Amino acid sequence: METKEKVLCLLYDNRGESISGEEIARMLGISRNSVWKAVNALKEDGYEITSKTNEGYMLSCESEVFNAHSVNKLTGGKYNIRFYDKLPSSNDTAKALAQAGEGEGTVIVVRSQTNGKGRMGRSFISESENGLYFSVILKPTIPLEECALLTVMTAVATQEAIEETSGKDCQIKWVNDIYINDRKICGILTEASLNFENGNMNYAVVGIGINIKEDKDGFNKEIKDIAGAIFDNTPPRDYKSVLLSTILDKLFAYYNSFCVDDFIEKYREKSNIIGKDVRVYRGNKIVEGVAIDIDKRARLVVKDQNGEIHSFSSGEAQVRKRK
Repeated sequence: METKEKVLCLLYDNRGESISGEEIARMLGISRNSVWKAVNALKEDGYEITSKTNEGYMLSCESEVFNAHSVNKLTGGKYNIRFYDKLPSSNDTAKALAQAGEGEGTVIVVRSQTNGKGRMGRSFISESENGLYFSVILKPTIPLEECALLTVMTAVATQEAIEETSGKDCQIKWVNDIYINDRKICGILTEASLNFENGNMNYAVVGIGINIKEDKDGFNKEIKDIAGAIFDNTPPRDYKSVLLSTILDKLFAYYNSFCVDDFIEKYREKSNIIGKDVRVYRGNKIVEGVAIDIDKRARLVVKDQNGEIHSFSSGEAQVRKRK
């Protein structure tokens, strides 16, 4: 951790109270001049820090802090959290780390992505400071064909965390999107590596992107017709830290027990597609009908116009307006 980040963490722990430069230097084992340089750099980054002679430095109570330290204070340091200012893709970084032997529970958090990934080979626009973007390394002992259950589990944990921390009602669109007021506010992408010897996964990486607040210039033209955000106005202070810590705690509570019955029923209850007329795309196959269920393997069950039942483990579902 660089000096600037160490100073920020110390000021964060004493937010709203003055702490002298001499005390900061002593606690961190650095010079007073290094403290002064770090504080000035933090001010340039936008942190509200006041300084008074004989009193020291104080981080404003209203100043937002989002880093590994702020999240670890809420989670008790249970997770190995790595922060990056910018990456092409948090999922790609997490996969590279997993392949190099990084342990389960490592969380890659990035403030902006230049090449974020969505499902079906789509890009996921995630260059805004108003979003929360992160990936989690998991090492489940389940067959690869049950990978969709990880996405379902993550969707339920994320939906519950958003509702708990924001008070907003969320719905889940099969298989991996979360909506508020018919607007997509979150996407989830699960990628896995297969162990050919036993048919299980070497690792799985679950990537989550959430729109916390809409940018002042609005959403990109590619997504403006479907995208939304949790908040219309300024979120509560430290909301990203609170939301991330809540998602992680809920996600690992489900993951450590991995009882499908614990989350699949909640997934059904929050579905915004069951009972609706849908069009499902699976490769070159297109099926139109009514979504009648999501089964215990997270497959979307559709009854077509001829009464035939189809089960989809993956694909793209669109809700059709009834005539």
